[in-house]
Amino acid sequence: MQIMDFSSANCKNCYKCIQNCHVKAIKLIDNQATIMKDRCIACGQCFVVCPQNARNVVSDLDVIQSMRKKKKLIASIAPSYLAIYDNPQTLINSLKALGFSHIEETAIGAETVSQQYASYMKEHKLDNYITSCCPAITTMIEVYYPELLQYLLPIESPMAIHSKMLRKKYGEDAFITFIGPCIAKKKEAFYYKQIGTLDAVLTFEEVENWIQQENVVVTEESREKASNHLSVGQSYPMEEGIIVGLQDCINSLGYETLSVSGLEGCKSVFSSLCKGEINGTFIEANACIGSCIGGPALPKSAKGSSIFVRQLNLTRRKSKNPLTLSNSVQTYQRPFSSKPIAKTEISEDEIQRVLHSMGKYSKADELNCGACGYDTCIEKARAVFEGMSHPEMCIHFMREKAESLTNTIFEHSPNIIFLLDKDLNIIHLNPAAKKIFMTSTTIQGQPISRLLNGEDFKLVKSTKEHIIGKKVSYLKYGLVCIENIIYLEEQNSYLVILHNLTEQVKRDDELAKLKKNTLSAAQNVIDKQMRVAQEIAGLLGETTAETKITLMKLQQIVIGEEGDIK
Repeated sequence: MQIMDFSSANCKNCYKCIQNCHVKAIKLIDNQATIMKDRCIACGQCFVVCPQNARNVVSDLDVIQSMRKKKKLIASIAPSYLAIYDNPQTLINSLKALGFSHIEETAIGAETVSQQYASYMKEHKLDNYITSCCPAITTMIEVYYPELLQYLLPIESPMAIHSKMLRKKYGEDAFITFIGPCIAKKKEAFYYKQIGTLDAVLTFEEVENWIQQENVVVTEESREKASNHLSVGQSYPMEEGIIVGLQDCINSLGYETLSVSGLEGCKSVFSSLCKGEINGTFIEANACIGSCIGGPALPKSAKGSSIFVRQLNLTRRKSKNPLTLSNSVQTYQRPFSSKPIAKTEISEDEIQRVLHSMGKYSKADELNCGACGYDTCIEKARAVFEGMSHPEMCIHFMREKAESLTNTIFEHSPNIIFLLDKDLNIIHLNPAAKKIFMTSTTIQGQPISRLLNGEDFKLVKSTKEHIIGKKVSYLKYGLVCIENIIYLEEQNSYLVILHNLTEQVKRDDELAKLKKNTLSAAQNVIDKQMRVAQEIAGLLGETTAETKITLMKLQQIVIGEEGDIK
């Protein structure tokens, strides 16, 4: 199930999500960052670093709101709330105002997890143990380190165990919601929703938005506290929080302890485990730096606070009651399964082909800077081959490409180009400018007025307003051009582009002269034709008159002869 992805409307292709995705589960499709659900461990770090807040997370809020009048709303609240909120009791009161009839801490389930861990370790001797409370870590091992499944403690998480307790306690009519700082819990909850153990998951961020939507206003004064809890369960959200409650058991079994938080640290530890470099160790692994109190879905009010302040808050506020391990008959075991991603076969020649497409032809070109989100250029090439990335994500390649294109345009443009500093001194000029003004690079650093009339430049400098499309002539150089003087505000410099019209003006003059001569010749022909026509007309007129007279005389003669005959 796809529980999270990026909002396409907000994605700006900054690549920060890819840079901060430790399992490289983000793919660019049509310049849009997309989370690949089969690779994603739902840690939520990509959402934390996204500058556009382009997050889209599946929410159960609508379902919960629709159930308020149909079922009893029961909340299992992660103990990290004691560290995150300035006034934790205010959150409890707000949840009551939103319709939750009973609120209990997930720490109750955490206590049971510790008991289950201790029982399992006593019965099963392993080379190492890895805790299984963090769903992002368990998914990471299933997908990327399946060889370590043998060390993963097969015990359900505090959320799952507490949900089962609540279902048994409040019955099938209860609508059970887990509330915490973790996005990965939404992914873990998918299975428990299907079997009816759990109904919904909300993050602290979602709860804060819900409180604002409903304009809930409560005070810190307690109406009802969350259910009783012990100190071990409430310690789970901190680093070594699991180890503390099991320290005696771990020591008795002869294991060392190692607490690691943050995916980069976890990857390092897991790699060492795969190599057999770590043995006889109980490993507490958490995806978020600082453990759960550093989760990705904190309320806005807590995001500015220091992780160390949260640690102090939790230490001061948690219960002092110690954990007493019991011999519980019920077990809460769960299997974890291998879900490796099929690796695409790629030859060395194919890797080299991709590297060449990114402008990398030698080892010296492979900077391994990590700006693209991949640790090495080889890893980047593999990602490109697999369709997870593309060459344009190599910043150095694109910069060199842009610079090369810019230089090509600058060097080969037929236009005259100058770049001037804030004092109108020449910084750069292109070959076309050198040719027209018969100068060299020695002119650099000199005022533009050495070559051109400086009045227009002074005007732009004083007004900071561009001059665009002005036709000017420089008789000294026999130059006619369209003048563009552009003020570059951020650089406090000036770009001058002169579109040379000299040859065009010459051609226009020659064309105008040709038109004039053609019209003159045409007029002469017309005048001559008119004279000829007039002369012909005159001759025709005389001939016509003589013919008319002759014919009239002939007619009279014929008429006279006819009279004589009569």
